[in-house]
Amino acid sequence: MQPRTRPRRQTPFAEQQYRSFGFRGQRVVRSGKILIMLAILLPVLCGFAGLVLDSSLLMADFRNLQHASDAAATEAATTLINGGNSTDAVAAAIACVQTENGFADANVQVNIPPSTGPYAGNASYVEVIASEQKTTYFVQVLGALTPPTVRVRSVAGFHPSTAGAAVDVLEANPPGVTANLAPYVSLSQTLPPLQLGGLEVLGLGQLQVNGAVLDNNQWGGVDQKGNQVGQSNAPPYGAACMPLISLTSLLARNIRVVGGVDNPANYGNFASGQASPLRANQLPVPDPYANLPAPTVASDPVNVSATTFGGVQVTGLPLIGPPTVLNPGVYDWIEIVSGTVVFNPGVYVIRSVNPVTQVALSVVAGTVTAKGVMFYVTNTTTYSPASGAPDASDGNSVASPPTAMQLIPSVVIASLLGSSYSGLNSPASPFNGLLIYQRRLDRRPIVLADQQLLLAGTLQGTVYGKYAQIVFAANGTFDLSLVGGSIRFANILQTVLAPTQPLPPAQDVYLVE
Repeated sequence: MQPRTRPRRQTPFAEQQYRSFGFRGQRVVRSGKILIMLAILLPVLCGFAGLVLDSSLLMADFRNLQHASDAAATEAATTLINGGNSTDAVAAAIACVQTENGFADANVQVNIPPSTGPYAGNASYVEVIASEQKTTYFVQVLGALTPPTVRVRSVAGFHPSTAGAAVDVLEANPPGVTANLAPYVSLSQTLPPLQLGGLEVLGLGQLQVNGAVLDNNQWGGVDQKGNQVGQSNAPPYGAACMPLISLTSLLARNIRVVGGVDNPANYGNFASGQASPLRANQLPVPDPYANLPAPTVASDPVNVSATTFGGVQVTGLPLIGPPTVLNPGVYDWIEIVSGTVVFNPGVYVIRSVNPVTQVALSVVAGTVTAKGVMFYVTNTTTYSPASGAPDASDGNSVASPPTAMQLIPSVVIASLLGSSYSGLNSPASPFNGLLIYQRRLDRRPIVLADQQLLLAGTLQGTVYGKYAQIVFAANGTFDLSLVGGSIRFANILQTVLAPTQPLPPAQDVYLVE
């Protein structure tokens, strides 16, 4: 019988490893070096962690303050472009940083113009420097660091984004009704009684504008890509080009509309072969004549006269009769039915209407020479050329919706039979270049017509009626600019506007630094 053997005890793996390092039978003694190293390195590790965290928070604060500064510079520049002064712009910038963006403790410095950089000294730009002392959460426990200050700088300004303008439509949301009246019966029957758009191009021909068309009307339609703008893509539109034949369209250097248009295909570039200049859903532009005073002997003693003439009607013999000569002054109304009439240069204030026609200035026939003149038309029968009252206090008030009587035009001029009109030619006058200036709160339409196929007449200068609808029925080429609440073109054939002294271009705000 085989002898019994005792089974061999298995050695645990840990013990094998312990013995393999020569520790058989020895007692393990642990050192305190690890604790010492940990005690030394832990604050350093915490410091690095705190530095990383605090740096991240400071970087986030820097970015947020930079965004606030950028917004403040942009808002201040926008205030300037909309007619505000430097005080308004500074207040807007500070409020943008401290109130709108929540940096109540920030120090905001606004410089107009900027004090440094490539735009230093340029009053069209605004420099905003914002700084704020920040609190750290971990690094400050070291006690050796002062609280850091975050400092940012932004510069924004405005410069032209279009060519000089020939057409400015100012009113965002006009009443929507129009005078169904034009110098020609056929046109009067054709023109619809309601507005199809803030800017309308109707008729049988093409309207070409050697300049920009700026339209503040916010009614709907589509943009240049065919996407809906505003509440609806149905009429009325911001701009409407409703052709009676397929050739009717609007061509311009720039076409800028706050709302939308009826069909982008109806709008093209004045320069043949160039891309479409249409830009819809844009920001509005300011009134170029927002600061123009009412005409008084004080504002323009050379051209304004306080002499009163009452109402004047001219019915002379056509072509062969002696001319009737009119002089600057204050008139109740002027009506030219026939004959030859000469307006001497200066300002003609017309403050009432013909009791029969209810029109203030009416030229339906005759041969008229009115060079270097401005017609100031007001609905105030008590207008004073000495003080400008009450028109001088109109300010930026919005005109009330029109009554039925206010749909009768204030001005009807048919520039036929070789008649010629040109705006005031007086460089020192605030009214230089203006042909018709209607009181801002006067909504009555202004109707102009010129058919250059028949004894070509001329219309030259600028027509301004802030809340008026201007109706221009014409064909030919005109050195003319139009500024109105809404504007309707009724093209007989091709019509070209090519002002030699264009209106200011649209300007946009850019963040440049």
